[in-house]
Amino acid sequence: MNLSAASWVLAGAAATGVAAFGSPLAADINFRICGLVIVAVSWNLMAGAGLISLGHSAFWGLGAYVAILSANRLGIPLAWSLIPAMLCGAAIAAALALITGRLRGIYFAISTLAMSEGLRVVAVMLPAVTGGSTGLYLDTRLAAGNRLINLGAAGGAVAAALIAWALTRSRYHFALRAMRDNETAAQMLGIEPIRFRVGIMALCGAMASYAGGLGVWHNGYLDPGVAFDLQTTIDAQIAPILGGIYSLPGPAIGAVATVGLGELTRLLLGKYTGASLLVFGILLVVVILALPKGIYSIIRRDGPRRRVRAADPVGDGVRP
Repeated sequence: MNLSAASWVLAGAAATGVAAFGSPLAADINFRICGLVIVAVSWNLMAGAGLISLGHSAFWGLGAYVAILSANRLGIPLAWSLIPAMLCGAAIAAALALITGRLRGIYFAISTLAMSEGLRVVAVMLPAVTGGSTGLYLDTRLAAGNRLINLGAAGGAVAAALIAWALTRSRYHFALRAMRDNETAAQMLGIEPIRFRVGIMALCGAMASYAGGLGVWHNGYLDPGVAFDLQTTIDAQIAPILGGIYSLPGPAIGAVATVGLGELTRLLLGKYTGASLLVFGILLVVVILALPKGIYSIIRRDGPRRRVRAADPVGDGVRP
């Protein structure tokens, strides 16, 4: 296999895009994979800068609310409603980066979880705007076709892959990796952590909000529990870890595996409540112990002469 890491991501996104023209089941699976790819790439980029998010559902839910409110109140179509969703997600993420500028590690992770829970409480307490616990339905007169929504998801997945690929070919990537390894040392090299932190979080917040905006158009309904569901964050973490954290194709490979395994457990163990979570938990433990670099580490071993460069320990395909 001589394909580059970026080619793996684009090939996976293109394959799921083709599924949009298949059966309803294939279209639904395609949408879920592409949506997860977008969120997983977003989470993986933040993790690559040492910013572990436990509240990625905050950006997803924020984008979903902005999209449905923009559509219902302004009567704008799908594409236009996603623009304010992304802008709002980027703004909130940048604000969080500034507020948590001195937080590192687990303290930053907890702050993202607190933001997600805080936004959920706000959504419940503003029924005049968000519908409260009753929720909101998308105006049926604005409903977009499933094909258009699926193409939007496939296009978003491809765009997310291209953004990640472009970042790994830029100096920005090395600055982020230096921050992840040792932020103090990075500062000594002239890197301003707060500037890079704001930039990467704004980008990732916009990406996750885009996925949330598409999600509400696909589902046609939104309430605080759906918008800020912890499962969104869990899936965003599982996919990169399962596929290969810090690598380019890891989120895409992990998204396919996560959705596929979810469908399999639903078919085989659907009558047992919580069985899928147990399966995912066991699988994560196995992958972390046996394949710390994820499924992609197996794919990279394409021959006896293949060697991972010492200067590229995470296998992200980037040469210093």
